[in-house]
Amino acid sequence: MGKAGLFFFRVRDALAQVDADYDVVVIDCPPQLGFLTMSALSAATGVLVTIHPEMLDVMSMSQFLRMTADLMDVIAESGADMSHDWMRYLLTRYEPTDAPQNRIVAFLRTMYGDKVLNAPMLKSTAISDAGLTKQTLYEVERSAFTRSTYDRAIESVNAVNDEISDLIQKTWGR
Repeated sequence: MGKAGLFFFRVRDALAQVDADYDVVVIDCPPQLGFLTMSALSAATGVLVTIHPEMLDVMSMSQFLRMTADLMDVIAESGADMSHDWMRYLLTRYEPTDAPQNRIVAFLRTMYGDKVLNAPMLKSTAISDAGLTKQTLYEVERSAFTRSTYDRAIESVNAVNDEISDLIQKTWGR
């Protein structure tokens, strides 16, 4: 069968076929320890882990990442390159006025330091409503929301995207 037949090389091999056509490919995997997630991690050069700053979600993420690391070690022993140029945590559905969330965010920043992106993805009806119509915030009509709701949401999305773009460009040496 050889290495080409191993499941964890499938995404990498598929991406290699279109490598010249794309600068960045984003693969949004479900939080499952299945073939897609492991194959995507094997192909990835950067990893972004989203985390909702609630205690139950943090504990669940922590357990999931421990199990993922164990599987990544096994896959690496089979010949996959499981190293990444960067790994960061993105705070999602963040509500700056929620005191318990702020304590969790402070805890995460203490534990992971600069591995937590500075810009959080704010909780916003504009973002969730755009998702209901299978659109991004950039595609929806601004007039569908109050000006302040849309402006706050787009500012959050732009800040997150800018920070991720900076990570990618630093990796490329630009």
